[in-house]
Amino acid sequence: MISSCNLSDLFNFLFAFNIIYGSFQLLQLAQAQTTVPTNASTHPSEAAILNRMFDRWGISAAASWNISGELCSGAAIDRTDFQTMNPGIKCDCSNNNICRITGLRVYDMDIPGTIPDELWNLTFVNDLDLRLNFFTGPISPAIGRLNRMQYLALGNNALSGPLPSELGRLTELISLGLGLNNFSGPLPASFGNFTKLTQTFIDSMGVSGTIPSTFAGLTSLRIFRISDNALTGRIPDFIGNMNLRILRLQGNAFEGPIPASFSNLTTVEELMVSDITNGSSSLDFLANLKSLNRLVLRNNNISGSIPSNIGEYRNLTQL
Repeated sequence: MISSCNLSDLFNFLFAFNIIYGSFQLLQLAQAQTTVPTNASTHPSEAAILNRMFDRWGISAAASWNISGELCSGAAIDRTDFQTMNPGIKCDCSNNNICRITGLRVYDMDIPGTIPDELWNLTFVNDLDLRLNFFTGPISPAIGRLNRMQYLALGNNALSGPLPSELGRLTELISLGLGLNNFSGPLPASFGNFTKLTQTFIDSMGVSGTIPSTFAGLTSLRIFRISDNALTGRIPDFIGNMNLRILRLQGNAFEGPIPASFSNLTTVEELMVSDITNGSSSLDFLANLKSLNRLVLRNNNISGSIPSNIGEYRNLTQL
């Protein structure tokens, strides 16, 4: 939750998310269509929705993409980096001269209130970034309509309530950021549907309960940040079978021991596991983790000794 994060944690979270999230956007931009019909126009209902939301939020389109009164024009349809547009949209105008809004970025603009329900009618959106505002209230189950979504970033707001299971309908997700909010209740089992998900930032957002067994289906995951929540139970063995680069589990109330399957995390570069109660944890699993550059094992009731081959970990800079 927001109140539990210090400024250093916040800076690190935002820096990492911006770097990684931005790299995905550049890749997506490089693959975008550049040929746009000269008479293309924004779908009327989508234009009306966007105009109403911007009017309610007290913001306006940048001159670089709202040219000649047409929303899907200028930077909204060319190769302009989406990360440089704020607020900004991206459009796809390849379907019968009708442009659909595929991206919406309203980042760090101090917007209060709930997320408008009509946003969930922009069903062609595959990239939504509403980070660093003051949005409150729950995420509507209607978010499940946006089944083209690949990049969803709602972190660092004041969103609350349980996470809707309908999020699991977003099966095209590649990146999910929900951290630094005030949610409650468990992680939805439907998150196991995210078979294409490569990174998830769900730190400090208030969820509780155990990690669902369905998370074993997150076979594409490379970055798994789930720290500083109220999660309990054993750390699932299947996490050790993921091809992760970054794993952060600290600041929860997990029970020990640390799974022996963690010895399979041979590609992990950053591993942070702390505050485990009950059960003694051996460090034997570290013997094969030679890709590590950052290792934090704090308050874990550790037994045994550090593996004798720790000197071979040439990239390890923090222990």
